[in-house]
Amino acid sequence: MSDSREEKKQGNSRLSELLVSGKSLSRQVEELKRERFLRERVVDLSGYRRMKTSLQSKTVLVVEGDERERESLGQAVRESGYEVVLAGSEIELAKAITSRSFDLVLMDPGLPGVNGLEFCSLMKGNRILRKIPVIFMSREPGKEQVRKAFEAGCDEYVEKPLRLSHLLKIIKYFLENY
Repeated sequence: MSDSREEKKQGNSRLSELLVSGKSLSRQVEELKRERFLRERVVDLSGYRRMKTSLQSKTVLVVEGDERERESLGQAVRESGYEVVLAGSEIELAKAITSRSFDLVLMDPGLPGVNGLEFCSLMKGNRILRKIPVIFMSREPGKEQVRKAFEAGCDEYVEKPLRLSHLLKIIKYFLENY
């Protein structure tokens, strides 16, 4: 006899026992629910989440010319549970993109020696890299700059000075949804 048939047979016999016992129907149903619940496997969700996060750690490429800002951004992103690759020059950026894979790019489009708009456009034109979110951080305000950034393919534009808590929420959103 298959397992499901056996379980059904046991359930029917258990139901018959309860009906004969004289207990109220609602109490009998509650006991059956409790017994079924206790037989089910229990999953520790917090342990599962920790395991899943450690197995699927996300990597953020932080491209920022200002060393102090780059280091503090890297530290904040790292403390949020992500791996971080830092690039502060065109040479470091070239090394980073050829040696590691990453899940998100956090970039100042005004990095000396690198046209951030062109870099983003090239990424979004590549069939493998186009799915990687690019977040621009810039001191250059203005609708024209923002328009150019989105035309180049950036996924989000954040003006400096940065509100770190806001930026970390944006990073989390993109890493969880893309």
